[in-house]
Amino acid sequence: MDIEPKWIGIVHEHDVLRRGIAGCLEDDQFLTLAFAVPVDPPEQHLDVAIISVLALSTTSFDCPIVVFGDDVRPNSSGNNSHVYATVSLGIVTAEQLVATVRAAAAGLRVQAPDAVPTRPRRLDERRLEVLRLLASGETTRAISDKLCYSERTIKTLIRDVEYELSAHSRAQAVAAAIRQGLI
Repeated sequence: MDIEPKWIGIVHEHDVLRRGIAGCLEDDQFLTLAFAVPVDPPEQHLDVAIISVLALSTTSFDCPIVVFGDDVRPNSSGNNSHVYATVSLGIVTAEQLVATVRAAAAGLRVQAPDAVPTRPRRLDERRLEVLRLLASGETTRAISDKLCYSERTIKTLIRDVEYELSAHSRAQAVAAAIRQGLI
């Protein structure tokens, strides 16, 4: 089953950050960069927009928005109902950024870490590796091949991960893991 690529636009006033964000996304087969501009984005269909806090106050989109910047707080987004996630510059990894964008593209909202209820983390290294591979977009079969386990075992591990993270789907499990800093 082929997954249709999601179109991503980046609006960030800082050239190095804009290029870095684009670089983090370029290796993901699921995400396709439509544009990366400092201001005034072109009129184009997007599945997710990644924008700075400054751009949030001057630009509007009709798609899920991921706000990227150091001054991101839970209320930074004001009343903008399209904000699905906030990413703080100092604590995000490339994998977390990609997983956050993928979660937003799937229609999931990713909360800031301080807004996440605490729950005991009982994921061993094997389940964390499965979770990382899910976050990178791998299928059950691909995970099975990479880790040398049967597909049935991988499905069981995924169910365990979903249960431990109170998730109802793989995408929710990935989003919860990002919020909790597990991946």
